[in-house]
Amino acid sequence: MANRAFVFAVCGMVIAASVGCEGGQASPVSAATTARPHSRVTSAADSMQMAAIKRSIDSVTADLDSMSSASGDAQRHMLPAHEELVSEFLTRNDAKMRAMHVKIDPDWLTVIDSVRNDLARMPNMSSKQLHAFFPEHARRVMRIVACIDMRGM
Repeated sequence: MANRAFVFAVCGMVIAASVGCEGGQASPVSAATTARPHSRVTSAADSMQMAAIKRSIDSVTADLDSMSSASGDAQRHMLPAHEELVSEFLTRNDAKMRAMHVKIDPDWLTVIDSVRNDLARMPNMSSKQLHAFFPEHARRVMRIVACIDMRGM
């Protein structure tokens, strides 16, 4: 597995480089805190975890693609499943970050909170409003997805 400190740094740069990004990154407490011994068991567990992360990222990305290409009325019908998928994605990855003893940067929390606020606001939007708003929401979600994908949490 790549050096976590390096991966966290790259993740922060990707988020900061994203168009319209408010900032946001998560940085490790220290390399010693996040280091794990290498063993076959750890490698197998890491491989299984990486596969699960990839499936999760693929699901969120496919959902965003599907909703982005839908009409506003279709998006309204798809919204409950989207809300559940993205909310679970955020919760699961937040738990992983905390389990890895990652110091959570306030800017990173701002990006997460903005997506959670989107999820709370979107059910109250008309089909037309939702269709106009969705690209902005999708960009925020993809910034999070890109960071998690690079991090290999």
